Amino acid sequence: MASRLQRIIDSLDRVDVRILRVIETQLSRYYYVPLEVIERKAGIPGSRLGKSLLKLTSMKLVKRSLGSSSGYTLTYLGLDVLALWSLIRRGVLVRVGERIGVGKEGDVYLVEMPGGGLAVAKLHREGRTSFSKIKRVRSSVAFIDRKQWFRIAKLLGEREFKVLVRLHEKGAWVPEPIALDRHCVVQEYREGVELYRVRELPVDEAHTLLRGLLETLRIAYTSVGVVHGDLSEYNVLYEGGGRGVIIDWPQYVYREEDGAEELLLRDIRYLTSYFRRRFGIDIDIEDALGYVRGVKSAPP
Repeated sequence: MASRLQRIIDSLDRVDVRILRVIETQLSRYYYVPLEVIERKAGIPGSRLGKSLLKLTSMKLVKRSLGSSSGYTLTYLGLDVLALWSLIRRGVLVRVGERIGVGKEGDVYLVEMPGGGLAVAKLHREGRTSFSKIKRVRSSVAFIDRKQWFRIAKLLGEREFKVLVRLHEKGAWVPEPIALDRHCVVQEYREGVELYRVRELPVDEAHTLLRGLLETLRIAYTSVGVVHGDLSEYNVLYEGGGRGVIIDWPQYVYREEDGAEELLLRDIRYLTSYFRRRFGIDIDIEDALGYVRGVKSAPP
């Protein structure tokens, strides 16, 4: 059975999509895009336009203004549908499956690729939850007004996609990035379980995992020049056999930025203390920090 998102995408025709795209492009000028602007830009007769807008409103892809002037704005669901519709049209995806994750950074959906393979689509949502955190650690979006959440989500999707490309090229334990559209990052599907759900591991396996994670932080710092900035057991997936993958990278900071060293120390302190508490792996934090910075050649 098709997912709710896929059913919505399947129900849209070209006129519906054209109207959504017109509203999207006009959001830099209007919070609610006036009806006359939509009609002029879309080039659709009034009766057909009204029918489509009623449909889009009922599906919660757009929202109508409540004032005397008639206007429409895009919802997050509308932005999701535009991104996924575009990815399907581009041949990146075949269909959208069910939602498999909800987090502070976005919603994650399982998607089918051409040929039957699976991937995940992460739809960024940072703007809806924590503007102060975004503005504090992400200088590239510090200039954006609080109302422009879509623009924030698109910029952070672009940030994550670009850093994943560089990290993956260097051999870091990260998902392979596949495609980007608006705020949607498509990346390979990795079968794993969040580290916080893993209750026990053999000591040698836990040590191998920790070393691999520190190696990825080292690659990020020394080869790519970034610090994850928000590492915890919630954004590490354990795949078995001492291997894992670090996810959720849009909040990274460049190592030259103010506060980057403090964030690096916090990431390493949190990771090492978690492995100490949960798996009994006790390594010196200064040794771990020196290794990640590239000062020490051997992992702790």
